[in-house]
Amino acid sequence: MKFLVADDHELIRRAVKSLLRGIDPDAQFDEADNWDTLAAAARPEANHDLAIVDLRMSGMEGAASLTALLKAHPALPLVVLSAEESVEEMRAVLAAGALGFVPKREPANVMLKAIELVLSGGAYVPIEALCLVEPHTAAPARAPAADRARPSVSAPPVALAPHHMHLMKNLSPRQREIMRLVHRGCTNKMIARELLVAEGTVKVHLSVIFRALGVHNRSSAIALINGWLETGREL
Repeated sequence: MKFLVADDHELIRRAVKSLLRGIDPDAQFDEADNWDTLAAAARPEANHDLAIVDLRMSGMEGAASLTALLKAHPALPLVVLSAEESVEEMRAVLAAGALGFVPKREPANVMLKAIELVLSGGAYVPIEALCLVEPHTAAPARAPAADRARPSVSAPPVALAPHHMHLMKNLSPRQREIMRLVHRGCTNKMIARELLVAEGTVKVHLSVIFRALGVHNRSSAIALINGWLETGREL
């Protein structure tokens, strides 16, 4: 696996890398110690399986910088590791698209479990932040029984919107490779076997791809891919 570790303290970076080697002894690392080196290292072709980022490096403005980073690289899987624990910051970090927020005060085993959870396709949120989840909008009223009995008809495909075109261009080469296999009907297990990676790695890439494309499942992602291909582009 390949990780991006960003923190302005070398000791912290060493500790995080040591922790990540507990997940993959052969892990590879890119490192950053400020905003400029982070922005440069986050290039899509680096194919990072996960970025672990501190918000308080030189040149960074907290969650605002994180928002800018993920806007430029929407397919980057990212977890924040921070000494700052205000609920407002947690909300901003999660709203920016981070897959997790891990306070630096947490013991190593908790950090490891949090990272493993994200790599398995989940998200880690500290218990203090659970109350920050926005309530879901009310479910639409149920249709009359007569209407519910009618067979549903799929809507015709819609042309790929400009913002989706931009997001598709920003998928990393590894994520495009995964989506090619998804488009062929491969399961996560089949994709993992084909790419010689862990199934959890495939899951986290898919969760990031779905987030980047603004969809919630494979079928919606495939619909977008079909729209992309119909423009004459290659995946």
